[in-house]
Amino acid sequence: MDLKELHKNIGTAKDNRNNPIHDWYRFTAGFSYKLVQKIIELEELGDKDCIYECFAGCGTTLVSAQKNGIPAVGNEGQELLYNVIKAKLDWSVNINSLKQFMLKIELSIENGTYEKPYHQLLKTLYTDSNLFQLYYIRDFITDSKLENNCKVFLNLALTQTLHKVSIHPIAIPYISRSKMLSGNLTAYDTFKNTVFKMIEDLATVDGMSNCTNIYRHDSRKRNEKIETDSCSISITSPPYLNNLDYGEVSKVCSHFFGYTNDWNEITEKVRKELVTGATTHYKESEFDLEQWKSSDFYIKNKSIIDKLLPDIKKIEEISKTRKGRKSFHILALYYFQDMYKVFLEMRRVLKEGSKAYLVLGDSAPYGIFIDTTKILGEIAKNCGFKGYEIIKIRERGTKWQSLTYRHNIKLSENILILD
Repeated sequence: MDLKELHKNIGTAKDNRNNPIHDWYRFTAGFSYKLVQKIIELEELGDKDCIYECFAGCGTTLVSAQKNGIPAVGNEGQELLYNVIKAKLDWSVNINSLKQFMLKIELSIENGTYEKPYHQLLKTLYTDSNLFQLYYIRDFITDSKLENNCKVFLNLALTQTLHKVSIHPIAIPYISRSKMLSGNLTAYDTFKNTVFKMIEDLATVDGMSNCTNIYRHDSRKRNEKIETDSCSISITSPPYLNNLDYGEVSKVCSHFFGYTNDWNEITEKVRKELVTGATTHYKESEFDLEQWKSSDFYIKNKSIIDKLLPDIKKIEEISKTRKGRKSFHILALYYFQDMYKVFLEMRRVLKEGSKAYLVLGDSAPYGIFIDTTKILGEIAKNCGFKGYEIIKIRERGTKWQSLTYRHNIKLSENILILD
């Protein structure tokens, strides 16, 4: 069986829903642990290898590597997700300490009080009783004398709880107040069940040692903690060129834990650490095409970008006729420029002759098709990779066909293999 025979949902996180540890946190845009498992088998990876993951996300590649006893290193720019991954990868937490904590908080929360102000956004997303319990649990964890890895573990359980007891879905960029969620359990009961479920899951990896490292780092920049030529393969899924604002997606949890407080802090602390994947990452007024053409990226990839520029111009003209006037033309150029930087760092850490597997999707901003996967393959060749192969996984974007102005171009989700 090769990658072409994998099921069409391999590029989604559906498989991760029922797999221990993988299901501790699933992101809006994720991919299946089965893909990582299949690549490990196809490439015959072992404990002498090291996997590089430049967009660690919620840890699918790193968790899969550790379950197989294969060393791996990864970068993640978001503080929230960095801590999620740390919790997923540390299987040495003291279970007795966790159980003792749960006994203490159960005795305390019933008569507890919380007098600090709640974040305004969260006040619109949770019932009063659940809001109190969420904040009470958060501070009880912070103020406890637990070891740090236990606190990280419990905060991940609390992060899951935030999703499970919200009045409206929160794992989306723009929260819809029209869609209501129903739940019978309180925030505390949900948290308690989640903690003990996670403890149960640790039994499935009992005796396995930690062989992975996660760094809070921007993969467009050199990570001095990862040595040159130290990795034998890369397995990752970069942001797609589809205007998904990852900082916006995670804002409820980020605000709750105090990583961010408002739009500006999301920009400064989150968006600036990520590959440009949304029009919210930059100021349109600050972009000048001729000045941009003096960049190292354009100079090194001139023939590729010059072929793309006519479509970029079309996108810009169409945007002027649309209500949102989204600057997708600028987004595309910044996106490819950022991915060029990612590829340069990827090529540095990979040994000569190593492969990279990337789950990617094509794009059609304002109905103009951008062959994202192929363009990235060509850019990668200018970063030291010798060639590339594209394997189509499935068609994507069809569920939005009913939207006004929605294009009818068939998009695909692919695996880009660099060598």
